[in-house]
Amino acid sequence: MSRTNSLHYELCLEGGRWLKRNKRSPERCKNKPCRKPELCHVCTKCRVVAVEMVTMAVENCDVWGYDGFNTTVIEVKVSHSDFLHDKKKLARNIDVAYQCGNIRWYLCPEGIIKPEELPEGWGLLYWDGKNIYPIVAPMRREGTMGDLRMLYGIMFREQMLDKIYNYRGAPSTIKAKTVNGIPKETIKNKR
Repeated sequence: MSRTNSLHYELCLEGGRWLKRNKRSPERCKNKPCRKPELCHVCTKCRVVAVEMVTMAVENCDVWGYDGFNTTVIEVKVSHSDFLHDKKKLARNIDVAYQCGNIRWYLCPEGIIKPEELPEGWGLLYWDGKNIYPIVAPMRREGTMGDLRMLYGIMFREQMLDKIYNYRGAPSTIKAKTVNGIPKETIKNKR
C-alpha cells in the first residue's frame, strides 16, 4: 500500500476514476475525442471499483473494477524499475486461475513503460498529468478465483454477508415446526 500523498496513490485514485467514469459513447467521443480512436473498444465503465484493497487473495491490485460482466485490473507504476520489479511478484508467476482481471492494464506517467515491454495480453495506459488515455489495448482473459476473492472482500467490508437477500419481497408462508431441531410443541409444553 502506498503513502497517501504519493504519486502512486494519486495515480491509483485517477485509475479508479477512469474505470468508474470511462464509457464509450457517441457523446463522449464528440466532446472529448480519444487520442487513439482505434482503441475505443477498450473503454468500459465499471460499476464497482476498489482502490488498493488488501485481501487474502494472492494478488492485491492497485485498482480493481467490475462492470457486471468483466473485471479490470490496473497496476500503477511510477518508475521503470518498479515496472521491472513487478515481473517478480508471486501473482505474475503463478497459475492464471489465482490472478485477477479479465482485462489487465499498466498505468504510468507518459513514457515510463514502452509498449514493447508489456507482458503478453496486458494493456498500457498513459497519464499526461491531467488525463488517462490508452496506448495498447489489452486482451480479454477468462475469469479467475482471484476476482471472486476480490468481490468477496468488498462484500465483507461493506457488510453484505450473513444475510438472506429475498428479492421477491414476499414473506415466507412456511412456519417452522422445530427450533434447533426440537419440535415446537415440546418447547411450548415445557414452559
